[in-house]
Amino acid sequence: MRVIETSLDDDLAPISAHLWSAGIPHRVFEERGRQVLELADPGQGERAGTLIAAWRSGRLPLAPLRSRAGGGRAPGVRLLRGMARYPALSALVLLSLVVFPFSVGLGSGRPNAVAAALLILDPAATGGTRGLEVLLHGQLWRWVTPILLHFSIVHLAFNCVVVIELGRRIEAACGSLGFGALVLGTAVVSNLAQLVAGGSLLFGGLSGVGYGLLGFLLVMARRWPGDPRWRLPRGLAGGLLIFLVVFTTGITEPFGLNVANAAHWGGLLSGGILALCWPGAGRGRRRAGGLQG
Repeated sequence: MRVIETSLDDDLAPISAHLWSAGIPHRVFEERGRQVLELADPGQGERAGTLIAAWRSGRLPLAPLRSRAGGGRAPGVRLLRGMARYPALSALVLLSLVVFPFSVGLGSGRPNAVAAALLILDPAATGGTRGLEVLLHGQLWRWVTPILLHFSIVHLAFNCVVVIELGRRIEAACGSLGFGALVLGTAVVSNLAQLVAGGSLLFGGLSGVGYGLLGFLLVMARRWPGDPRWRLPRGLAGGLLIFLVVFTTGITEPFGLNVANAAHWGGLLSGGILALCWPGAGRGRRRAGGLQG
């Protein structure tokens, strides 16, 4: 149930904090250039409406509705606020941006020393040998780090947009530790799935994790259909699933675009399985060359 739809310039943090302290679960999100405050339980609409009306009228002295008179926040301030609100998601995206310059050469099959150290296996060091036993000799970071490698600006930008759109919902609902655990779990499964599937060892990208986040949200929405925290924008889930099926057919390969489909399926399935095991999901709470994936 939506109780506030207002400008992005309005600071809803004070009333949001007050609603949480009053035991009214909700979420605040952006939609089509507007800011929305939506309740998890429509039965609390009257109570929340009374508090919001008191706040707007000044009878509930939390803070003024406008954070800055006559204008919105500077883009840099908004960015910093977003990073503070989603620290684990921000760290994941920043790491991908930092690693991107070292991804140059992956598409041509000539990874530099940094990229070779982040691949699931270093083809030069293993002589092309593949198998889980190679990963069990002290280089456990390789189970995760391929998610940081990207083959182009477009590849990086698309994956970051998807991960940010899905990840912010999960971190807000499950906390930074929960989000981090989900990223690590889906990263390991998606990378190992691609390794077992065969093909080039030169694969990477955040999209395996992105599909893991999608699988998590889809299952959570089925488990708790009345909880607005798990709702996705119309068309987003359908579009990503359509891409998954179309790419799996291999239709892009004649054009030189090889896709890490096993990583995508592994991420989607592992995210869904983790959602089935996730505790307390229905209770509103405050958040504390190569193959391209």
